[in-house]
Amino acid sequence: MKIKRLFLALAMAAAALSLAAQASETRVPPETEGSPETAVFAPFVSRLEGEVKNNLIRLSWMDSPNVRGPVYIYRSTRPFEGSGPWSNPVEVPYGVQSYVDEIETGGNPGTTLYYFAAASDERGRSYDIPIVFTNSISIQVQAGAAAAFVPAAAETAARESTGISRGISSLNAAAQKDRVIITFTEASESPASAAKSVVLYRSVQPIRQTPDLLSAVIVQTKINSPFTDYPVPGIPYYYAAVIEEDLVRGTVEITPGRNATLAPVEVSAGIDSPGRDIRAMPLPQISVQGAVPALSAYEEAPSPRQLSPEAAKALGNLPARSGAALKNPRAFSRDLAVPPAGGEEYALHSIVNGPFAAKNWEAARNELVRFLALPRSPEVNARARFYLGQSCYFLYQPREGLFEFLSIQDRYPIEVMEWIQASLDMLKN
Repeated sequence: MKIKRLFLALAMAAAALSLAAQASETRVPPETEGSPETAVFAPFVSRLEGEVKNNLIRLSWMDSPNVRGPVYIYRSTRPFEGSGPWSNPVEVPYGVQSYVDEIETGGNPGTTLYYFAAASDERGRSYDIPIVFTNSISIQVQAGAAAAFVPAAAETAARESTGISRGISSLNAAAQKDRVIITFTEASESPASAAKSVVLYRSVQPIRQTPDLLSAVIVQTKINSPFTDYPVPGIPYYYAAVIEEDLVRGTVEITPGRNATLAPVEVSAGIDSPGRDIRAMPLPQISVQGAVPALSAYEEAPSPRQLSPEAAKALGNLPARSGAALKNPRAFSRDLAVPPAGGEEYALHSIVNGPFAAKNWEAARNELVRFLALPRSPEVNARARFYLGQSCYFLYQPREGLFEFLSIQDRYPIEVMEWIQASLDMLKN
């Protein structure tokens, strides 16, 4: 009797464990099967951030570990609320985790754009639930009207349907004396599909992918081959050429060796080398004694005489000069005034009035590098790089300082011109 009761208890316990296991399986979404360590099902991208560079906005995020379909990027002039629906998304493959959008600048300043990145699964189901500061952000830009936001997938389908292959098929940059000659060819199977505008980029860093265009400088738009560029001598540069229409649509693809140069091009600092004798024959030495016989009683050069004590003392009081004098540091007036507490303006004010004002250049450089490690507004970013370039200059690092000044030349052309010249003079000496 006791044995029967024991078997009955064991059977009831096994049935309870089976029901509990089935209940736990029904609570786990199908997307998380095979991932026992994932306790929460989160089909959303995270850490969506935006960085503004000239007329480009670079979005970056972290993909969801639970769903591995494409990410759909939406843009609007109004905040994203509710669950949509929204139209005209850009499809980004899973794993890319970045996208570059172009806007048209000009007009009324202070335009705010809203971006939303929606994750999807392999079956095409999109999770259109915006979460502020997670997969939905707002970015304030200097823009009057935003450019057309055409889905990359639609553009690719249109090209495949028409059979048109468009873009830059080859790009070459060659240095000739004080200039760089840029030549390129456009891949086009139909004359009507020729690009209307080609944009040339120049950078001190290799241009290997589309986000690298954010750190490059636009040399000129609507160029033709061949094109002549006059870069700063003594600095190696990389070039890239892209179709302006692809920039507007967000479908730019950088392929090194095709539309981006693989090797840097450097213009010599001087056409003639320092050791070259540009004179065919040295000039003859003229003897005054032979030309004027009456001066034969005088020596060719006057004999040295000892200075008087007063002259020697005056000469000793003169400061010794060791090379060219350094420039005086400069700061913007708005960074000297006390801004409201908190924010990036206040942080930059603390650096300028702290180690920078005390001429502790190494500490100022280190703090500015840490300050620029985070995304900043274009205005604050440019001023911080202006101070970083000066810190490198006073640390006798003219090459590093020159790069900083060149990066903000478009925003502060007058202020950085003298610092660019001073950095070049220090490099030459």
